[in-house]
Amino acid sequence: MTPGNVEFVQVLVSMTVETGGVAAFLYADGRLRRTRRRPSRWLPATREAAVLGAFLFGALYGGPALIIHFVKSRGAVGLVLGLACALTVVSVDIGAELSAAAAIEWLGL
Repeated sequence: MTPGNVEFVQVLVSMTVETGGVAAFLYADGRLRRTRRRPSRWLPATREAAVLGAFLFGALYGGPALIIHFVKSRGAVGLVLGLACALTVVSVDIGAELSAAAAIEWLGL
């Protein structure tokens, strides 16, 4: 495989992991808040726009979207939670990219 093909696989993996991670945190938090009968401060369209932004722009949009979401819904405590979620998504994303590159090299593709 050429270096360009490896980079293409890494971009696909990153788009999948970043978007999925942001969506998982946002939708899980929305469900958790509904089960505790606390109103959500984000409209469904805003949540979907955050997921779309994460798909289009990756961590540049997904990280701040998570931080803003948790700060808006939980106040000052949300800043720590938002940073933790954003760092988790970025860490898993980097690990998935490196794993994809290692798997391609190991398989000799």
